[in-house]
Amino acid sequence: MTGPQAPTRPGATAGGVAALAVWSTSVAVVRSVSASLGTLTAGALAMGAGGLVALALAWARGRPPKAMLALPRKYLLVCGGLFVGYEVCIYGALGWAANDSIALLAGLANYLWPVLTVVLAVPILHRRARWWMALGCLVAVAGISAAVLDHPQFQWGQLRQAGPSAIGPLALAVAGALLWGLYCNLVRRCGQPEMGAVPLFLLGAAATLGLMRLLHTETTTWSARSAAELCFIAVAQSALAYALWEYGMRGGNHLLLGLLSYFLPIAATAVAATYLRVVPGGGLIVGCVLVTAGALICKSALAER
Repeated sequence: MTGPQAPTRPGATAGGVAALAVWSTSVAVVRSVSASLGTLTAGALAMGAGGLVALALAWARGRPPKAMLALPRKYLLVCGGLFVGYEVCIYGALGWAANDSIALLAGLANYLWPVLTVVLAVPILHRRARWWMALGCLVAVAGISAAVLDHPQFQWGQLRQAGPSAIGPLALAVAGALLWGLYCNLVRRCGQPEMGAVPLFLLGAAATLGLMRLLHTETTTWSARSAAELCFIAVAQSALAYALWEYGMRGGNHLLLGLLSYFLPIAATAVAATYLRVVPGGGLIVGCVLVTAGALICKSALAER
């Protein structure tokens, strides 16, 4: 017989909500800083600084780099590779988009990861799925289709002229969603603790983006705004938010936090549209709702163990 569950702490739940609020700014801030510093430059600097901050926080809590390196090699190589690949994809998708409105589409496409995480849990974690999981997938794909087909750049005449420059960011965003879905499931399969070796993964992403920067020329223009955005990504998005989320999931209302996380597509798109001063079209709004609904349907279709 198990004892009573520990009561949830409102402060911990608030910490988890704060983490979600910070993550909802990801599309907006990454797109903005990439436009100023360059996609690869911004990514390398943000991941590098964020990795160092996260490493310092972990060390202060009794998880030095040596302990992280002692984790199973399969976890470090496979999950680390997926993490690095995701960061490369998301920075490429948002930074290389031809304009801010396409960056919003790419950001929404990347939020297919909750759907893919649930779907991939079936083969990877051997979870059972009910029949309506297929319906959830169709709803989410319909949402992306509605958003893309409503965008002027993806009309047939414009698409023939734009070619890969229009499709490339969306392809990278979907690839990133797939990588993150794999990462989320394989981390659980490996049975690693919260955070695991995330600080090292951030530094690995910084090294990869930095190497790509050496092989690719891009213009870097510094300003007070770009410096502030870079610091925000490094401290808030890459380090603090992970710590707050861990605190919230361990001591707060994890069911509420899990539910709220499925509304990130709507929140992130709204924040990005406001910050980047882009008027969202009807297709994008419908797409956000459908992607969120699809994820919730898929989640409800995942049978309990």
